[in-house]
Amino acid sequence: MTASLTCRKIASLEAGSVYAWETAEGVTGNILIDPEESVARPCTPEGVIIGNMLLDKNVGNVENPDPDPELRRAFLIAVSVIFQEGKRQGRLPGKITRTYW
Repeated sequence: MTASLTCRKIASLEAGSVYAWETAEGVTGNILIDPEESVARPCTPEGVIIGNMLLDKNVGNVENPDPDPELRRAFLIAVSVIFQEGKRQGRLPGKITRTYW
């Protein structure tokens, strides 16, 4: 089975960078990454935080996980990909596509 993920930066705000993400399975969402590029939270396309789930890359795990396992898993994958590519490039990327087996 092959799965894919696409993330793209859709806004730069005072509160951070907003990324839209979509999996091949059709799960979509948005993520706000703070200006320090260390904390990610689910958000609206306008950058308004949704719920309490967050990932702090300095801690390394999801806090206040969403009860929906599909959403929680997709959020974790999307944030991991964005942070990994940011580390590789030295800055947050504009667009990322990943394929998994």
